Amino acid sequence: MNRKTYIILLFSLLSTLIYFPSKAQLIQLPVNHTGFKNKNITQRARLMADTLSLPFWDDFSSGSLDSTKWINQGANVSLNVGINAPSLGVALLDGVKANGQPYSTDITQSGVTDQLSSQFINLKDIEAISQQSIYLSFFWQAGGKAELPDASDYLELLFLDSLGNWNQVWIQQGGQDVQEFKQETIQVNGIFLHDHFQFKFQSAGRMAGPFDSWMIDYVYINDGRNSNDLYYQDRALTQLNSNFLGKYAALPLYEFNNLPDTIPQPITNQFFNLNDRFRAMEYSIEIRNKATSAPIMVLNSNTPFNPVPLANERRDFSSAAPGDWNLEEVTEEFEMESWVYLSSGDNYLIEAINGLDTTYHTSVDFRLNDTINTAIPIKDFYAYDRGTVDYAAGINQRSGMIAIKYNTSAPAFINAISINFTNAAQRGNAVDLMIWSSLEENPLFTKEVIIQEKPSLEAFTKFELDTAISVEGDFYVGFMQFTNEFIQIGLDKSNDTSGEVMYNTSGTWQPNTEVLGSLMIRPHMQTTGPEVPETPGETDRIKAYPNPATEQRIFLEGEMDLVKMYDAFGREINIDIIPSEKGKIINFTGNHKGVYLIKVWNKNTPQSIRILVE
Repeated sequence: MNRKTYIILLFSLLSTLIYFPSKAQLIQLPVNHTGFKNKNITQRARLMADTLSLPFWDDFSSGSLDSTKWINQGANVSLNVGINAPSLGVALLDGVKANGQPYSTDITQSGVTDQLSSQFINLKDIEAISQQSIYLSFFWQAGGKAELPDASDYLELLFLDSLGNWNQVWIQQGGQDVQEFKQETIQVNGIFLHDHFQFKFQSAGRMAGPFDSWMIDYVYINDGRNSNDLYYQDRALTQLNSNFLGKYAALPLYEFNNLPDTIPQPITNQFFNLNDRFRAMEYSIEIRNKATSAPIMVLNSNTPFNPVPLANERRDFSSAAPGDWNLEEVTEEFEMESWVYLSSGDNYLIEAINGLDTTYHTSVDFRLNDTINTAIPIKDFYAYDRGTVDYAAGINQRSGMIAIKYNTSAPAFINAISINFTNAAQRGNAVDLMIWSSLEENPLFTKEVIIQEKPSLEAFTKFELDTAISVEGDFYVGFMQFTNEFIQIGLDKSNDTSGEVMYNTSGTWQPNTEVLGSLMIRPHMQTTGPEVPETPGETDRIKAYPNPATEQRIFLEGEMDLVKMYDAFGREINIDIIPSEKGKIINFTGNHKGVYLIKVWNKNTPQSIRILVE
């Protein structure tokens, strides 16, 4: 049976995908995007952390986990995976570690995976009468836009008692297609009322990859509550702002100057009233210069919602139609921002009301989720993505290709391509960058490059081209891979431009119809012609000898950063590389006679050398 080819969404960072479906299809899995380095906190570090006091509140709308509140082992914040979340951003727990690696390579193994614990909270010094009214509440959702947990999987909540033992106080089994967020309230009493109390969310499921996903949102613990305390003096935005430049999230400066006045589109968002009473509210929507905060276009200014928002209402809303740009002729690159903010009357959490005097808990500010701003770079590149890695996407086919379609309104030149390769374990792999004017024709440009190490998941690697490539109208950028493993590219789910993606795994280009989102591949542009590059001298090239070789020992002379060897079938083979005075010595004694391909890289510039071993 021939190995099947798949397009895959990896809602995570996996070095190797362990499980595949039996049929060729598009599948979607969860992502972990807290970064490339495991930041587990040791018990000593926990003890050194400052102990918190009530109230404790987090709705994850900042887009990241607050280390002053949380001790994280594998969870992350996603702005797109939750379906109708209480506010923008959810904590996502699934089956991969904080560095994106699976907890196990055994596809049959299940067990505890991600854990998200609070920092220590002092409940001992609270008055006795108030200790009886301490409740923890939170919202949860199974699966969301990720993978639904199986019936044997679960999400649990544990409390730390005064003896240092974790106690399960709530559990939810998987296997149920829960589309809405559900709220839970749990009383904190008895053995948990001590000075180093903690609570912990913990998921369990398959440990071999990013499976069995749970969302947590709007976590709140305080005294003065009861089991029916389910509503909050909070009105929240729940989505990222829509793009006002249509499908583009970034444009080159020359393209922005060529935009017709009809291009700016209304900006949309959504609010959710978390209170059980109606609330008159207003909204404002602006486009600003990010550097100066000066308004470029005011679309709405304190516009009342009509009709008045009802209790617990969720509503989509949109800006007025954009008018003319409030800009002089733009000659330098800059960034715009879309701003959406509510005038909702939200404030700090009320601590007490005595007559006409109101005191507040300044540690809980319900205004944090009333404003969302989204940047639009006007620089030297096109982008459909907004720089947020929600998923990864890739194909598992040697010589397979992925291409993204762009369009330039005027003749221009591509001088670099930036790609977000999400899998840290794939650094050192080679791909061929490609540019096409038409996928029915041969590429205009091909260059072999190496996937580089990078500091964070969101970071792009920019590959400079040897010479700028002329394009006009529609053009495509992408790459071809040399392996049957998935070469994983970041996928931003906040903007769906899936119709611009094509892939080729069998010699024929196919349109992408199921992988929704924007692949994170960006062409960098210039409007002037390319400079003629210097032709590398013969002294810059790597010399390999003897060739043909009668012994399985090859001398490489010159400067080089990386050396790999492949057999006639394109399979990489293990070799011993020994430093020498003039370069390297390859010793591959024990391999068969035949033709081998040596690939050598120096400062990201590749060179291929064929060797015949007799």
